[in-house]
Amino acid sequence: MRALLLTLLTCFFLCNLASAQKGSTAFGLQYKPIVPNRLIGTFEQEFNDPPFYSTVKQKFGHALSMLIRVGLSDRISLETGLGITQRNFDLNYSVPDSGHYANNDVRILSYSLPISCLVFIRLGEQWYMNTALGAAMTVFPSDVRTYVAVGSNKRFQQEGAYRSKVQGAALANIGWEYRTRSKGTWYLGAAYHLPFIPIMTFAMSYEYDNSNLVAIDNIRGSYLTLDLRYYFNEKKEDK
Repeated sequence: MRALLLTLLTCFFLCNLASAQKGSTAFGLQYKPIVPNRLIGTFEQEFNDPPFYSTVKQKFGHALSMLIRVGLSDRISLETGLGITQRNFDLNYSVPDSGHYANNDVRILSYSLPISCLVFIRLGEQWYMNTALGAAMTVFPSDVRTYVAVGSNKRFQQEGAYRSKVQGAALANIGWEYRTRSKGTWYLGAAYHLPFIPIMTFAMSYEYDNSNLVAIDNIRGSYLTLDLRYYFNEKKEDK
């Protein structure tokens, strides 16, 4: 709660500071599909306790945000907002010796308050390129649990417990935007989200006849996104 209050006060102070400078304030909406890949971000993890084997694989996810951009100068802006993210994972289980195989999925919801500094390069009359660095405070509302029955008194189970209810993450972004006078600003880019610590601890288990095999590891939770944004017409602020 103290971290949330401190972040909100920081945003309020910076926005007031920025509004006293030459620039503009814009409100925007953002949709970011999480793109699974093997090059950047966490794609697949193995959880094994032979003869029990399991994997956790990242799937397409979603992030939605409301954004507020405040111009500090013609080239630099500060951006914050409030968003919700849904990470999706595919779970695969197997015990080859017993001929038991199964899969299901789990989703992890979180709420975030990001703060980023954007630097712009003008490419044309209405085209701009930008890069951004920042950080986000993330809140995880609840633990997760799923299971799959594979026979009488036999089942595969997954349990996930967050490492900390409130966590931080580093943000990096690159993108291009097209600004119009009457129809707002359209933005296309890509972003990388890197939590400072693993977001959750997963326990994958095979339970049978009052016994169980368990494999435990941390889920990093990093991901790559495609950024789609729309900003409504800007309102110029008095100096």
